[in-house]
Amino acid sequence: MNRLSIFAIVLSAFLNAGCGRSDAPTTTDDLGRPVAVPARVSRIVSLSPNLTEMLFAIGAGERVVGTDDFSNFPRAARALPKVGGMQPNIEKIAALRPDLVLASTEGNQPNLAPALEAAGIPLYVVRTDRLDEIVPAMRRLGRLVGARETARAAAALEQAIARERRPRAEKVRVMFAVWTDPLYVAGSDTFTDDLITLVGAANAVEVRGWPQYSLEAMLAAPPDILLYPRSSVTSAQIVALRLRMPGVAMKVVPVDDDIFQRPGPRVADAARMLNAILDGYEDERRRQSRQ
Repeated sequence: MNRLSIFAIVLSAFLNAGCGRSDAPTTTDDLGRPVAVPARVSRIVSLSPNLTEMLFAIGAGERVVGTDDFSNFPRAARALPKVGGMQPNIEKIAALRPDLVLASTEGNQPNLAPALEAAGIPLYVVRTDRLDEIVPAMRRLGRLVGARETARAAAALEQAIARERRPRAEKVRVMFAVWTDPLYVAGSDTFTDDLITLVGAANAVEVRGWPQYSLEAMLAAPPDILLYPRSSVTSAQIVALRLRMPGVAMKVVPVDDDIFQRPGPRVADAARMLNAILDGYEDERRRQSRQ
């Protein structure tokens, strides 16, 4: 497709928006922005993997016509047209003629909203920074696009999360390393921190957000269990990290990147896997104490 054709698509989208969406009902997204969303949303572009998973979970998957490069679940999402990563391609989005574009507050580019507005395409931004924001976000999306399975999917996820809550006598210290060189970790006030709390453990990181973390801080208060995403961080990188921490005894466990790093419908799976890891760690500690 040449640039003239792309320009024609963008211009057409803009003109159609001016003619057909002026009376669209206005709602407010999670950034507090007013968004005019058509009464009938039939073509959606999702710019975040967790939102893509939510749309499929609530029964709106067949209306998703494009996604970001990282949306790979469920299987049907893999075959959809891709519009880019952290900096999505506006021309590709416009070519898909969406009624609505969805983005996350995490990684949302500041130039995205004005670029889509110029093309007459509404952008709704969703916040899922904490565990207790995930189910409400699913319900909001369901109302926004009129998805038939919203109530069932949201209730099922809410119940699944509640089933994974554990009281534990000992607060095992858990650290989730997003990257190892330099070291980046999941700190407090994140959905990962909430997951760790849910299963009765303690986050070994007290700094807020997703900070770069010094090796000195880790050595001063090492975790009992170190989790890392197996696709992003290699075993060789973990070996290198451990060599810089002689004498520190911690259990190191690789986990699925997508399940543990996406605040979406599979967050209960992450909690269940984390409970299994903690149960195994506690069983091992008991066996050692009896020897």
